[in-house]
Amino acid sequence: MVVDRSWEIAFDALASRQVRAARMVVAAQGLDRDAVFVLDADSDEFVNVPGLPARLSRETVSLSSDGTQLVFLARQDDGAGPKRVVLYTLATAARQEFASDDFMRAALSPDGSRIAVLADLSNGPGIPGVGDEIAGIALIETATGARQLLWSAEGYWEEASVSWSPDGHLLAATYLTLDDVLTTVVLDLSGKTIGVYEDRVALPGPHSVWMSDRELIVYAEPDDESPLIRIDVPTRSEHRFTRRNFSAYLAIAGGRVVRPGSSPERFVTTDLNDADERPFLNFSPAVSIDALDMAPSAVR
Repeated sequence: MVVDRSWEIAFDALASRQVRAARMVVAAQGLDRDAVFVLDADSDEFVNVPGLPARLSRETVSLSSDGTQLVFLARQDDGAGPKRVVLYTLATAARQEFASDDFMRAALSPDGSRIAVLADLSNGPGIPGVGDEIAGIALIETATGARQLLWSAEGYWEEASVSWSPDGHLLAATYLTLDDVLTTVVLDLSGKTIGVYEDRVALPGPHSVWMSDRELIVYAEPDDESPLIRIDVPTRSEHRFTRRNFSAYLAIAGGRVVRPGSSPERFVTTDLNDADERPFLNFSPAVSIDALDMAPSAVR
């Protein structure tokens, strides 16, 4: 499994080439450069991804479930115009783009047929109490570009997160209500609300949110020192893990948590109870990670 390995990465010397499929994607920034790089599923080496848009939003980068595509938001290369959702095929560098001026984050369905996007549907200036503040989720058909508004609620995308359950039957998203309560909602594909969990926040990486087809992994707000919490969606029962280290959560895969280590260049994994720390990524020079996502196939 990816989370049982550790790598030494010379950030400034990452080679650029196409790969067939990846097991992990990392979007990072160093002292004098930014990069999006993947762990090649064939060579088990990190490779800088060539041919990406100049103005992509690094924090939105994720992998398709089969590891063959990247999904992210980007502005036009000249910085003008609205953001677009981009599907980038690793093997060919081909791009499929879906333009909009209200998308915040996107996730590709496990079968690759649809993209779930977080949309800001507000008609006001973005000032609380002025105009309507509406958060929404839309589905885009990748074959045709057809769009469907699935769900909306009064609120804001203060914490942007959207994720498909592994079987593709449910969606989870985190938003901020008008009462300033961070809330995670679970929907089915008809738009029906299956569960609403106040003071529960999901990680932004699409593959860090679901432990199984019906189990979420979240943490509590406003207490940002809280442990991870597993929610059984059908029963709403919760299990709280233990937290011993208060550095940030970056990703979760295969029952392991990725987090910053004891020095700026070091990243480690722990179990869900914040124990059994192991080395994971070591960078030279140190970097700041904006997004980290692992394909499900990498941790089975």
